[in-house]
Amino acid sequence: MKKILSVMAALLITACAAKENSFKGKEYKMNDAANKAEITLAFDAKENRFFGKVINNYFGKYELDGNNIKFGPAGATMMAGPENLMKAESQYLMTLPKVNSFVLEDKSLTLKTTDGQNLVFEEVGTVAEK
Repeated sequence: MKKILSVMAALLITACAAKENSFKGKEYKMNDAANKAEITLAFDAKENRFFGKVINNYFGKYELDGNNIKFGPAGATMMAGPENLMKAESQYLMTLPKVNSFVLEDKSLTLKTTDGQNLVFEEVGTVAEK
């Protein structure tokens, strides 16, 4: 019985640790975004979907294989805003498809692109489950 409890405790600890070291169900804000834009990126807790906001809300699907990630095309609302922020949004949405891997350390998520860019985000909270 003791052995079974030990194994169950170890599995529970492992499952909790794995969940804590995941970006799923979390929301991030980009550090040092172009033109001082406030760029958010969040991940659905259950499905491989991403979403966020710059001026417009954006959303899409992603594929995950270990530390490799591929963002699909993003859909977005079509609101207008200040030109400098619209430019930052456009550049960001054109960069997402170039992301091919990520590094997750504590509350920091770094998305790495095929052309050597690093998009660094800090966790700001969790995403409400629907």
